Amino acid sequence: MKLGIERLLENPKMAATWGRCAFLGNQASVTPDFKETWVLLHDLLGKRLAAIFGPQHGFHATVQDNMIETGHAKGPFGLPVFSLYSETREPKDEMLKDVDTIVVDLQLTGCRVYTFKYTIAACLRAAGRLGKKVVILDRPNPLGGTQVGGRALDLAAKSFV
Repeated sequence: MKLGIERLLENPKMAATWGRCAFLGNQASVTPDFKETWVLLHDLLGKRLAAIFGPQHGFHATVQDNMIETGHAKGPFGLPVFSLYSETREPKDEMLKDVDTIVVDLQLTGCRVYTFKYTIAACLRAAGRLGKKVVILDRPNPLGGTQVGGRALDLAAKSFV
């Protein structure tokens, strides 16, 4: 089994039509040999990597659980870093003004009470509203996806967390 980032690195022409990209990921967005996805994307895309989005706990995962993180003016390579666990949970139009494609590489746990899937859904909504592309660099479900348990969610109790 290969990760989405591995497949992209094997066939970099896949990114030819992506235009300027924003990356949604964190410190766990790595290859099996621990190369960081955002660095590999920067190497592949160069100046076409336009921004970084961080989920809950921040891009570097330094923020305590359920604490609101503010965005950083400039991050690695001088790129703007925006928190999507802040005053906004969905990218604002101005965050995406220089972006054609959002590239996502987040590890999900397969658990309902995990915020990353809601962050991805918010990016999908924003991209749909603005006519942007979303590319999800797939990862296997760490729980295997073969067993499902628990009760169905009462939609009246649904929340981001």
